Amino acid sequence: MIYQTEDTIAAISTPIGEGAISVIRVSGHLAISGISKRFRGKKELAEAKTHTAHFGHLVNDMGNIVDDVVCTIYKAPQSYTGEDVVEISCHGGTFITKKVYECIIGKDVRPAKPGEFSLRAFINGKLDLTQAEAVADLIQSKSEKGRQISLRQLNGELSKKIYSLRSQLVQLIALLELELDFAEDDIELIDKKEIYVQIKYVIDEIENLLQTYQLGKVCKEGVRITLVGPPNVGKSSLMNAILREERAIVTEIPGTTRDFIEEQYTHDGVLYILIDTAGLRSTNDTVEIEGIKRTWMLIEQSDVVVFVHDKTMEVEERERKILEEIKQRINKGGNLIIVNNKADLISTNNEITEIEEAVSTSAKSMYGIESLVKKISHTVFKHETAETMESLTITNVRHFMALTVAKERLIAARESVKNGKSEEFIALDLRSALDSIGEIVGLVTTEDILNEVFSKFCIGK
Repeated sequence: MIYQTEDTIAAISTPIGEGAISVIRVSGHLAISGISKRFRGKKELAEAKTHTAHFGHLVNDMGNIVDDVVCTIYKAPQSYTGEDVVEISCHGGTFITKKVYECIIGKDVRPAKPGEFSLRAFINGKLDLTQAEAVADLIQSKSEKGRQISLRQLNGELSKKIYSLRSQLVQLIALLELELDFAEDDIELIDKKEIYVQIKYVIDEIENLLQTYQLGKVCKEGVRITLVGPPNVGKSSLMNAILREERAIVTEIPGTTRDFIEEQYTHDGVLYILIDTAGLRSTNDTVEIEGIKRTWMLIEQSDVVVFVHDKTMEVEERERKILEEIKQRINKGGNLIIVNNKADLISTNNEITEIEEAVSTSAKSMYGIESLVKKISHTVFKHETAETMESLTITNVRHFMALTVAKERLIAARESVKNGKSEEFIALDLRSALDSIGEIVGLVTTEDILNEVFSKFCIGK
């Protein structure tokens, strides 16, 4: 995608539909003068002060009133994009919003592309790349934890850390390259042991950031929980009990659930994605076979697998085999929880106890449901403390990959120091690490990186 940053652009910034107001954003050097030609109010917009709002009529080429509007003026560089910006508030509604938007688009103003306003904010130094990505993440956040992490990144917490690490590498590279200039004089500006210590410090800081990625990922995207087990053990009833609504169909007929059902709930500010699946068994039913294939696929993609056993039934060999296969297929870093369900019924206490601290539940009476919800949360966040939950967190795979590459190059540089190699080899790897870190905040960019980041934005942001 090619962005033309010298043009004046416009987009509808509010969701399409009926509402009290809609907002249309215009940005560029012709934003104020262009809208002024179509605005009829007590004051000329071109003469208005920045950060002021003005009521009037918006007219079309024929001079006919299209709608009553409020135009808010933001003059460069005191705007979101760093350019002149006009935000037009018109009456809400699909038709009227479209008419106002069509009135604005013309020779001087073109439709904006996805993320183009935030791209201009980045180009004009109003946001770095991590902050621009945080804008999109904040808009798309689905939980309180996701919102908090996005807001911290938008406020520059990650950027400050990245700039700090870059600063240390820049100083180290400068000393090494200065030594190269005095190589013939055999002058050492920094002790090799000190170089080793400084590189190790940066590696450790990067490793600390990388270790937060799994936590950040689940806080941003949600924790995927898959309910699995043989037919008729109460998976669908358990899902309904956790959600506290009749979401899944429950019958006594084995194989009722043939495809997976996915719903969401939140607990302690974290989004959980709960998935009910087809019962695992041997069957000749074509549809059920496909459902079972999808169950195995979901097991491999889940953060938590909840294996449900019917406590009123003896633990059969086929059930143990299913459980063993689940253990083999479970995603690396995934977690397994055993639930002994139907605890309200008379049973011979046929529990699966080989997993420590299995949970006993009754989906019918709600017994043990709150314990199961807490168990899931504890299983996911068992290694996290209150401090780590509030600390700087990596949520973006682009950041994770860039930091991983930087760490690899720093390890290579550290080995060069350890093996007594010359400053050229050390500096070369340090510069490669510096470039990878610079990609995170946008100090090193390519068109591919910018397209990857901004093409995911909604139009109007």
